[in-house]
Amino acid sequence: MYRFALTPRWLAGHALAGGLLVAFLIAGFWQLSRHNEVRDRNAAIVERQDTPALDVDRFFEAVSTAGSAERLEYRTVNLTVERFDWDEAVQIRNRSLDGIPGCHIAVPVEPETTMPAADGDGTSSGSGTGSATTGVLVVVGWLPAGGVCEEAVAAGANTFLGGLSDARHFTGRIRLSQQRGLLGPADPAVGQLDSLARTDVQRINQQTTLDLVDVYVELITATRADTTPIRFGDNGPGTGLTALLRPLPPPELDAGPHLGYTVQWFSFAAVAIVGYTLVLRHQARRGESEQIADD
Repeated sequence: MYRFALTPRWLAGHALAGGLLVAFLIAGFWQLSRHNEVRDRNAAIVERQDTPALDVDRFFEAVSTAGSAERLEYRTVNLTVERFDWDEAVQIRNRSLDGIPGCHIAVPVEPETTMPAADGDGTSSGSGTGSATTGVLVVVGWLPAGGVCEEAVAAGANTFLGGLSDARHFTGRIRLSQQRGLLGPADPAVGQLDSLARTDVQRINQQTTLDLVDVYVELITATRADTTPIRFGDNGPGTGLTALLRPLPPPELDAGPHLGYTVQWFSFAAVAIVGYTLVLRHQARRGESEQIADD
């Protein structure tokens, strides 16, 4: 009845159907794993955001411990500013907010409490020489494209961003340094850069006088020494462009489309199994009918 299924033509069909089935299952399980990764990431973000903020000493102790940086991401930290190195501010280009193209402005900051240079030999891994003060790279916010980002960096950011220079205390979100993957633009390995493709702390550290720790901080709130808040969008009275600065939003906790894609690929696999089985059954019945007619 099913002898036809052993002919070369049908063996090739079996191989093709089997290959498609395996591809559908692999795609389904991969999407399921991505869904689980996003779910675990979202759970970790919620847990870390609900954890009390680190103070500067605990922050430096944690980032200097091998392998601990990944567990710090998305936690909050409270820092007291000794000084902003506005002249060393850089823009992280091609960063959109609410669908509007723009950039992030990153500024090296010296906290009130400092630590020895990370190399441990009295020298800095940055561009400075001799003993270096430990610093933190702070992304102070987002600006729209169209020359505004370049103007902020060229002006030394302090003049451009106005009231942020009065910040004494701030709370920020810890993020991991960004590295280039297999694709994407590459920043020059040497030289003084005003614009980078990603927030690569190690690359920025090459051109700073501070010795930056390996993570960076996204500014959430800032206050003056008298604890009065510094409002984003109103940081420089009389300077219209400063009103464009906006804080970075918290990470999205959307589960994404992966679960839907999982169901889709597994549905394709089910259709392939049922459909191919029906094709074989139909062919077998057709052959049986033809045999009866011949008899």
